[in-house]
Amino acid sequence: MNLKELDLRHLIHNEVRFRDLARKGTTIITRAEGSTVYDIDGRAYLDAQAGMVLVNIGYGRRELGAVAAAQMERLMYYHTYFQFSNEPAVRLAAKLASLAPQGLGKVFFTLGGAESVETAVKIARLYQRARGRKDGYKIICLDLGYHGNSLGALSATAFEAHRAHYGPLVPGFVHIPSPDTFEGPYRGDDPEAGRKYAALLEERILAEGPETVAAFLAEPILGVGGIIVPPDDYFQHVRQICDKYGVLLILDEVMTGFGRTGTLWACEQFGVVPDLMCLAKGLTSGYLPLGAVLVGDHVIEAIAEADFPFEHGFTYAGHPVACAVAMENIAILERERLAERAARLGERLKQALIARDNPYIAEVRGRGLMVAAELVRDRETRERFPEGDRAFRFDVEAGCLREGVITGIAPYRDTLMITPPLVITEEEIDRLVDVYDRVIRQEGDRRRG
Repeated sequence: MNLKELDLRHLIHNEVRFRDLARKGTTIITRAEGSTVYDIDGRAYLDAQAGMVLVNIGYGRRELGAVAAAQMERLMYYHTYFQFSNEPAVRLAAKLASLAPQGLGKVFFTLGGAESVETAVKIARLYQRARGRKDGYKIICLDLGYHGNSLGALSATAFEAHRAHYGPLVPGFVHIPSPDTFEGPYRGDDPEAGRKYAALLEERILAEGPETVAAFLAEPILGVGGIIVPPDDYFQHVRQICDKYGVLLILDEVMTGFGRTGTLWACEQFGVVPDLMCLAKGLTSGYLPLGAVLVGDHVIEAIAEADFPFEHGFTYAGHPVACAVAMENIAILERERLAERAARLGERLKQALIARDNPYIAEVRGRGLMVAAELVRDRETRERFPEGDRAFRFDVEAGCLREGVITGIAPYRDTLMITPPLVITEEEIDRLVDVYDRVIRQEGDRRRG
């Protein structure tokens, strides 16, 4: 039995229809370098998705392997429960605190993004109880936000297809419209759009009762929902509203953090400091599983003052090998100025796509190397292609794969998501643009007949 047959027989893949996978077969990646991955048949793919939007420093960085090996020989594991700790976890916590937005001086480690979100929600609820708000448990989220697939994180995510068969979900999560200036009620040409979208948060807080709301949870730039960039002043209004009603602001920077959007943190670009910040993905660039929650000093101080126990933890939290690898990953990000590189190459990517004047692309947007292209049937009216048996985006995704490009798509709208490693070259950017333009035109023309 060959490896592909073993794969289909034994490995449960993420987010698949089992019959479709059996029919199409699997693509087994065996090695990678830079922005390119190679499958078991020797075919090369330019990975414009950076794995799952996390390989920020690129594939094949041998220095991270050396750091991991050295740490394994020294101390391969020790936990961070009770009074115990380990040196890499302490040093990484201090490093993250030094890089964090002002006031976020406390760090809790997790194994990934969903665990970071779950942790932030628990801390927010604990904080409200410590302040005397015993009914302050509700978490307000955006309807196009994505926060993970564990039961609590899924409850924060409003995508119905993700949630449909797993109920009942965790109570206390409510959703409001996202600041989507392409398809939402307030469009990009409305100078008041940011304030109007933020007002929807205030309306919901008042409707729920401020004393019942623990936090507002949002991605600074919505990722899986379609790389939705809010109006510049949206989060400033949100911060004022949260402060007004004693609601914590949790920003999910799992996808946007560590240089992806052209700055270390996306929240920098919106002039806002959250109370808690969720991290993962680019923290290690995928070389080992690791996540974190940055927590405001004032949040921990309130919990400590009330003498509430923090009954929360994970066996692998603060894993010394993962933390050592994260330190080296951050050193590479800083030394090679990859956030600045993302800003520069992201602008090149956007302008090149716009210059192609593709009739099936209605909007190109994004920050850094987190770029979206809205796919439509008619650019002037923004009419979409009918979904039918197969949405347009899936044909574009498949066409790109045939051309040797792995690209992302939004799961529930015709939006192309372009998130390559931050080490992608200018020549590779130009190749992406060529492939996208050609495939989108071909598939669009074919659909129009």
